[in-house]
Amino acid sequence: MEKIIITTEETCNLSKELLDKYNIKKCDVTFWVDGVEHNSKTTDMTPQEFYGNMRNGSDVKTSQVNLQEAKDFLEPYFQQGYRILHIGFSSGLSGTYNNFKLAMSELNKKYNAHNVAIDSLCASIGQGLLVIEVAKKLEYGMEYDKLVEYAENMKWNINHIFTLDDLKYLVKGGRISKTSATIANVLNIKPVLHTDNNGKLVSIGKVFGRQLALKNLVEKMAINYNPQFKDVFICEADCNSDAIKLAGMVEKRFGVRPTILPLTYFIGCHSGPGTISLFYVGDKRV
Repeated sequence: MEKIIITTEETCNLSKELLDKYNIKKCDVTFWVDGVEHNSKTTDMTPQEFYGNMRNGSDVKTSQVNLQEAKDFLEPYFQQGYRILHIGFSSGLSGTYNNFKLAMSELNKKYNAHNVAIDSLCASIGQGLLVIEVAKKLEYGMEYDKLVEYAENMKWNINHIFTLDDLKYLVKGGRISKTSATIANVLNIKPVLHTDNNGKLVSIGKVFGRQLALKNLVEKMAINYNPQFKDVFICEADCNSDAIKLAGMVEKRFGVRPTILPLTYFIGCHSGPGTISLFYVGDKRV
């Protein structure tokens, strides 16, 4: 019987408990706060401290996993004789997946293996939710080639919808103009966005005020939520009270209580404190 391992990156946003539960191995990432380097594996900075620093004007940056880092992460599993299925961060948002794809190709040649890196076209718990659903199939005994096929098909059903509290972080990332952000903030306009089929962040609506934004997330979920899948997640960037409120709205509407997790540094540094996201499996992407 083949030894199969599922690997991913810190961008999957899964807690240690979930990683351990499904025996998922993740590659950690590097980020900087005011020029000081941190690693997601070793940092003692709490999410509250990280987002507090952002609110206070700290300069935060991230770095994609480079080719050598990808090879260093994957090679021990080749050496141990595993069939490796790597589910990577969206190529529409980062070059990390392409580096893992190249690393996998080079190591396959070196070890005469046939392992696969999949572009999830997902981010944050969207990526993590795909990883979990594939890991469940592995637990049930699904063979490697079928796991690859399942992952490639399931990724089109992973939904990520979210809203932001302050658009200045999108300005910093070059995603919107400073003028547009200023007008939106003055008028208290909150964007609703999702990750589309190209793995990119796309606006799907605008509402006035935070509470209407939370309500809109639930209304979007109602369009295509598949109730056969009970794992629903909320990620919050230092806005836990809103996350609890959103979880209550989801539970009342759909009868499932979402798991709430802090938004990982790697994602949150681009969207900023106050970001709140809802993840679920649907019939398609909303």
